[in-house]
Amino acid sequence: MVATRVIVYAGNCVKRKPTRTTPRREKALATRRRMLRAAYDLFCGRGYAGTTMELVAERAGVAVQTVYFTFHTKGAVLEEALGAAILGFDRWDPRAEAAVSSDPRKAFTGLHPWFPRLERTKTAKAALAVFVDASVEILARVSPLVVVMTTMSGSDSQVGATAAVAERRRVDAYAFAAELIAKRGKLRPRVTLRRATDVLLTILSAETYQHLAVRRRWSTAACRKWFLQVLSEQLLA
Repeated sequence: MVATRVIVYAGNCVKRKPTRTTPRREKALATRRRMLRAAYDLFCGRGYAGTTMELVAERAGVAVQTVYFTFHTKGAVLEEALGAAILGFDRWDPRAEAAVSSDPRKAFTGLHPWFPRLERTKTAKAALAVFVDASVEILARVSPLVVVMTTMSGSDSQVGATAAVAERRRVDAYAFAAELIAKRGKLRPRVTLRRATDVLLTILSAETYQHLAVRRRWSTAACRKWFLQVLSEQLLA
């Protein structure tokens, strides 16, 4: 199989000449993604406590030893399933994610396909619109899993640790997004970058999306329109 090798370095995707990928590596990655998708479906449908490694293996069509060999613990499966839900299961690659996970700037530039569109925007309103569109797409996948994690974080230390790390990374990512938006236009008077970050965290949250889309049955388009309207009113001059 021929593919373009992409190396994430210093926050940029550097494309090298097409090279022949390793069939074993491609097969292992496809199996890993299938196991993560199976685990995600089970977590969302049965909860964390109701999901076992055996059920993940059965749903993914692999031996249970394969699940244990790949992830070792159910907590590790949950952590990686969350990352795959954020980026998209068909794009998930733990090696690329690990290379940039500690820096939201590198994560944005190296992993998210929508980020170049945000960089090309000329106004704060346009930048906010790109970020809202991307966030709604991510929240649609992530919010059911966040609900599961919130339910279990108080009683399971692994789940609690995963939720805490995920929230810290979300804060850092939203702070970076607020900075990018502010660079393209004026924020409202007395809206600092800290306040803009807090507003983004509150409005563009899994809990808010879950309430509107699931409990109140808003369409994706309606959620996107409301998020953009409220955030524009709260943040932009």
